[in-house]
Amino acid sequence: MKNRLLLFFAVIVCATVGYLLLKPKPPTTLLQNNTSQQTSQNNQISLGEDICNEFPKEWVGSVLGKTIIKTEKLDSTSSNVCQYFTDDMNFVTLRLNNLSAEEQKKGQITLGRTIATNNKIQMEHFVVKQENGLINDIVLILNNNLFLAVDRSSTKAASEEEIINFASTVSNRILKGDFQVSSVAPTEKKKSVVPLPQETDIVRSFFEIIGEHRPSDAVMMMTPINTSNDSTKQAWAVQFNAFKSMAVKNIEPSMQSEWTENIHSYKVTLQVEMKPEAASVQPMPNYGWDNGNNIRWIQLEKINNKWMIGGIGTGP
Repeated sequence: MKNRLLLFFAVIVCATVGYLLLKPKPPTTLLQNNTSQQTSQNNQISLGEDICNEFPKEWVGSVLGKTIIKTEKLDSTSSNVCQYFTDDMNFVTLRLNNLSAEEQKKGQITLGRTIATNNKIQMEHFVVKQENGLINDIVLILNNNLFLAVDRSSTKAASEEEIINFASTVSNRILKGDFQVSSVAPTEKKKSVVPLPQETDIVRSFFEIIGEHRPSDAVMMMTPINTSNDSTKQAWAVQFNAFKSMAVKNIEPSMQSEWTENIHSYKVTLQVEMKPEAASVQPMPNYGWDNGNNIRWIQLEKINNKWMIGGIGTGP
């Protein structure tokens, strides 16, 4: 069953990996930042919802020391996202979430990540680190139910030092109130999308995270065989970033007679809208997804006593 589930995306991932390996790497520029190390706690900061206008690409490019070739604005019911592309594949993200920062922190710990802080960042925050020690994202806390996450598609978009310096400068801009549009108060607290250990919650969270335009977080929920190297991780992230919207309509157990102690499968019904440019992807337009209803079979695999996404297939 595992081989059947993984086969569907094998051609796509291999083709994308090959393309990424042949692309030239963008130059890395390290910024010098003299930001004060003083900590500032402020739980009542608000921020406008149009993140691409709040933080224009010219400003972001000057902070990163890179040319931002384009931006993409992606909004959902609980998030407002702006992606700043340093090349065709790599981008830095600012994501405003109407969710509890504390619940976000707990969810990251559940996923096996560590929580830290950095004294370059003045406002209340936490830094999420992956198991390999790399920064996953940096969460700037605006108030109890509103935070701005700083992350990236890969280290090609921003190095460890660059992403810290960028978050520090974003923090300073927020504290100074130096915005392009008027600030707005946050909406009421939304239900957190952070997964709980239950299997169906993990499956639901995986797709909701993709729908929230957090491809790197979705990739980190996959088994090591799916994320064996940086090129493979980025290939999955590129695919997950091709969705304009995604909503889970139903999750049900599948083929329970074939379940083992460490492998379970689920049938998932999804409502999907792809980005227009995904239609030109080769060898499989839209990565095999349809605009509208889609059914996928998800294989969960238990690794080190933690359920992870082991496969995505069009059939059981």
